[in-house]
Amino acid sequence: ILRALPVMKTVPENVPKQAEGHPEELAKYLKKWRDEGLMEPRPLAAGTYGATVVALIIFSVYMAPTYPMLAGLLVGTCWAHCGFLQHMGGHREMGAISFPWQHFFEGLCKGGSASWWRNRHNKHHAKTNVIGEDGDLRTTPFFAWDATLAQQVPDWSLKTQAFTFLPALGAYVFVFAYTVRKFAIVKKLWLEVFLMFAHYGVFAAGLKAAGCTLSAGMTYYCIGYAWQGIYLGFFFGLSHFAVERVPSTASWLESSMCGTVNWAGSSAFAGYISGFLNIQIEHHMAPQMPMENLRMIRGDCKAMAKKFGLPYRELSFVDAVILMMGGLYKTGQEELKRRGNIIAAAGAVIGEVAEEVMNG
Repeated sequence: ILRALPVMKTVPENVPKQAEGHPEELAKYLKKWRDEGLMEPRPLAAGTYGATVVALIIFSVYMAPTYPMLAGLLVGTCWAHCGFLQHMGGHREMGAISFPWQHFFEGLCKGGSASWWRNRHNKHHAKTNVIGEDGDLRTTPFFAWDATLAQQVPDWSLKTQAFTFLPALGAYVFVFAYTVRKFAIVKKLWLEVFLMFAHYGVFAAGLKAAGCTLSAGMTYYCIGYAWQGIYLGFFFGLSHFAVERVPSTASWLESSMCGTVNWAGSSAFAGYISGFLNIQIEHHMAPQMPMENLRMIRGDCKAMAKKFGLPYRELSFVDAVILMMGGLYKTGQEELKRRGNIIAAAGAVIGEVAEEVMNG
């Protein structure tokens, strides 16, 4: 297939030039990491992680008839971790079983579409934190962390966005449920459509076998959906939302260092709790590297950042939360102040004109 593709004779003028030395340095380190075996799959670690999540999903179904709300929180957490597990498959870090792995966790366990996710997530990696190109920045007209997007948010939301952001995340899985299913049907991804139906069938059968009533089952499922959104959105936001926006001409190194932030990067516990979203700099540098290996290349990534004068930001969990939530509050207040200044200036001009008219 690759041999059949046309060969580009000349590079178009509109192709952004890479910063000097960046591609060569990254290629050097990618070779180093391959030679050290860090790009090889980790089936035992990933399999243990996946089996634990599946076991907890089964336990949540068993709990649902008696404790539907607690069971909903548990399955929502598990669905979020299914999102993290399918993320591994989507980046092909599981080798030959990557896509079947992704279909199992994203399709059967979570009821989503692996292809929809790859279509969206590949753009995120290609244009990390680039306004208008990274779809994960499309939080307007409700929330904004930067001055440009804040102009698209109404006053009432700017005043409250630091307080409404986390609760609002509970709605996004419900919203995406429609777009994901529409995508799979329009693209004729019948395997993925089948897995979505199978997901509902498996859970319905499991809840019925556990003796769950319809009301308890709906409570369990809706709380699970909402909590999944809050859990996923919170941990993703810590690593991306509050840092600066990146120009579309940025090199891979620049977008990886400037568009992401690490928190508690040395902690394996933080890694598993957040699906390794706490080590986003390294993940963006080497997307196909198994998540469990990312902590091992932190020193190399710090060295690259230092060599090219790029930021390497690593925070504590508390500081990352303050950066994200404080960024929402600060951006909202600054935009409201800017709008107030504009209104005041316009009022002053109108007042002067009115006074001149009155004085003849």
